[in-house]
Amino acid sequence: MSRVTGAQETPDGVRATVKSLVTGEETLLDAGVVVFATGYSPADPLGLLGEVADRCLSDDEGRVRVERDYRVATDPDLRCGIYLQGGTEHTHGITTSLLSNTAIRVGEILDSLFDRGLKSASDEARPVADGSTARQSAHGEG
Repeated sequence: MSRVTGAQETPDGVRATVKSLVTGEETLLDAGVVVFATGYSPADPLGLLGEVADRCLSDDEGRVRVERDYRVATDPDLRCGIYLQGGTEHTHGITTSLLSNTAIRVGEILDSLFDRGLKSASDEARPVADGSTARQSAHGEG
């Protein structure tokens, strides 16, 4: 991570001073132009769920816990599945938001839906992307 701390117009363009937010080191960069971007903050999917959001599990930073199959980890009494198409960068990495991954993600969600519908009810633990587990209810849902 870095921050532009200065910019001066030069005969050939712009000389920008960029400071590393990790090391504090400053670097001078000569460029034709400078483009400032605000970055990206994913939306919190729980805001769309109303009262059901209270049944979704969160990690230590307050972000929704998402299983490997893109299903939101929920308390055992919630008998439906909530799957995410987006908002999973914190569990699945930054490439999860790429459109080129959409077909793969949809396939993984579809496989999960079929697998969960075909499995008999059990009390087995399901893996969560953060390495912990969520317990299934007697209805095979979590």
